[in-house]
Amino acid sequence: MIRLARSLGYSCILAAAALALAADELEVRVERKRDVFLVQAAVPVAVDPATAWQVLTDYNRLAEFVPDMRVSRVVSAPGEPILLEQHGESGFLFFRTEIRVVLRIEEDPLRRIVFRSVGGNIERMQGEWRVVRDADAIRLSYRAEIEPEFWVPPLLGDAILKGHVEKQISGVVKEMLRRYAEARGTIVPSGRSTP
Repeated sequence: MIRLARSLGYSCILAAAALALAADELEVRVERKRDVFLVQAAVPVAVDPATAWQVLTDYNRLAEFVPDMRVSRVVSAPGEPILLEQHGESGFLFFRTEIRVVLRIEEDPLRRIVFRSVGGNIERMQGEWRVVRDADAIRLSYRAEIEPEFWVPPLLGDAILKGHVEKQISGVVKEMLRRYAEARGTIVPSGRSTP
């Protein structure tokens, strides 16, 4: 029993260390060109490509582990191109904005998800998620061009979007690590990620 308790304790410590390491290594860059935001992010994650892919394509459950996302659901019929409706909120202090978007999704299994907006209050949103095997882990990258239909404060916009992307990717990474550990019988703290 003592051996089991120690083993579980070590598993929790290792899981917490993996989460902290991933958060420390998350790189997010946001550049604004007129009304368009260019976003690039990357982070190493100690999971296999299958686990990463399982989380990224769990479209109907994304709102359960991605901060500030309230709704995520596939609205297309089976066999048709994937249309993903998402609702959420972004902002800073007193400036909060409701975000609604419908994305058309194209998948290159275990490698890449390409998306582009076809509806919502985002004038244009297109980009991709990539999963690249890196030794015994993966490198997760995200790239997007975002042109909102709503006003974004000139001096705060970059920082607001950067913080939003960091929180959301951290939520995705946390879920990847949780599922990977769960599949291997180790324990990772669960629950919705918070800022």
